[in-house]
Amino acid sequence: MKFLEVIKKLSQKEPLEFWIEIEEGIEVEKRDRKEFLKEKYFDQSVSVRYLNERGKAGLSYATSLDLSKIEEAALKAKVLSDYGVPSFFPEKSENYPEIFSVAPINVSLEELNEKLNELEEKAFSFDSSISRVEKIKISCGKIKYILVRNEIELIWEKPFCDFIISVVAKNKDKEASSYEWYEGLEFNYEELLKRVKLACKKALALSKAKKGKGLKISVLIPPFIAVELLDLLEFSFLGDEVLKGRSYLKDKLGEKIFSEKITLFDDGINPFLPESRPFDDEGSAQNKKVLVEKGVVKSFLFDTYWKKEAEKKGFKEIKTGNSRRPDIFSFPKISSTNFYIEKGGLEKEKLIKLENEIFEVLEILGAHTANPISGDFSLGVSGIYYKNGEPVDYFCEMALSGNLFELFKNIVEIGSDLTFYGSTGSPSLLIEKMDLGG
Repeated sequence: MKFLEVIKKLSQKEPLEFWIEIEEGIEVEKRDRKEFLKEKYFDQSVSVRYLNERGKAGLSYATSLDLSKIEEAALKAKVLSDYGVPSFFPEKSENYPEIFSVAPINVSLEELNEKLNELEEKAFSFDSSISRVEKIKISCGKIKYILVRNEIELIWEKPFCDFIISVVAKNKDKEASSYEWYEGLEFNYEELLKRVKLACKKALALSKAKKGKGLKISVLIPPFIAVELLDLLEFSFLGDEVLKGRSYLKDKLGEKIFSEKITLFDDGINPFLPESRPFDDEGSAQNKKVLVEKGVVKSFLFDTYWKKEAEKKGFKEIKTGNSRRPDIFSFPKISSTNFYIEKGGLEKEKLIKLENEIFEVLEILGAHTANPISGDFSLGVSGIYYKNGEPVDYFCEMALSGNLFELFKNIVEIGSDLTFYGSTGSPSLLIEKMDLGG
C-alpha cells in the first residue's frame, strides 16, 4: 500500500501516530416485512495523533486514505497539540501474543438476504401472538486495524457478524416489544435463531405482564440483563478512575468485595471473542487479566500513561493492553477488551428451582441513571414470577432499588449459560432476596 509507505516516513520524521480502520461488508435489513436495506459497503478512516515535546497530544482524522487528507490531518493534529491532553507513546512490545485468526465469513449478499428472511419467518412461526417483526438486520464482513508510529507497524484483521431483531407480541389488549442482538466473529445461523427465539419469548412474557405487588424475593438475572449491569461495573475497574479516587474500588485491592461465586476476567487474547487481538489501540500487547477471583479484587485496567501514574503511587505488577478508541474522533482511553464472568455449573432451569419463589427479570428501565461511582441504582423491572420452578404470573412496573456492589456481593449461585453480547459476557445470576416494589 503506497499510503503506508508515505505515513511511515511521516511518522519517522515527526512524533506522529496513525490509526487506520478499513471495513468492508454486506448488510441486509427489513422493517415490518419490507426490505429497507440491501448493500455492500466499504469504509476507510484514519485517526492521527501528534505528541509534542511537552507530552501533550493533538488529534485529527480523515475519512479516507487520500494522502493529501492524511497530511492535512497530521498538520492539524500538530497544531492542536498545543491545547492537547497528556499522552504517552509506548515502545513496541517485545512479545505480542500469538492469536490465530478466525476464518473469514464466506456468504454472499443474496445468501445473507435469504437467511434474514428465514429468521424473520421463524419469529412469526414461534407463536401466533407475535404480531410484528419491527426490525431485523444482519451485517457481515471484515475489519482491518493498522497502527503506524515511528518504527512500529502493526496490522490485525478480523471477520465480524452483527445481528439485531425487534419483535412485538400482542396479548388481548396489550402489546409488548422486545429485542435481541449478537456481535461475533462468525455467521452462526443456529446462534442467531437462538436470539430470535429469545426475543419472542421475552415479548410474549411481557405482553402478559400486569402491574405487580410488592415482593421480597430471590431475583434471577439472565445474561442479557447481567451484561448491562457488568457494563456499569466496568467503571470501577478503570485504572484512571481508581487513581483519581472516583472508583468505589480505589482502596479495595486484595479485599473480598463480591460474592465468592464471582470470578471476573478481562481477556484480550481469546481468539473466539470479538475484541481479541495481539495489540491494543496504542500498540501495547493485549493479555488476559483476572480482575476478581472468588470475590477478591485482584487487578485493574490500565493503558501506558496511567500505568506510569500508578507506579508513582506504589502500584506493582501492572499490565497494560487496555487502550481503546471509542471512534476516530476520540483519543484512546482505558477500556475493557472481552469482559466477562466465569460460568458456574448449574443450568438456568435448575437455578429457577433453587428457591420456592423467584422473580426472573426480563426487562430493566433506567440503567443509565445508575451512579457508577457509588453503585446506587433505582430501576423499573418486568419479568416472570415463579413458584416451585413453574411460571405462575407476569409482572411489570416493579421498582428495584439497591446498590450494584451489594448486588454482586449477594449472588448465591451462577448459571452455566455464559452468553456474550458483543464483548461483554455473563451467565445467569441468582441474587438472594431483594425488595421489589409494586
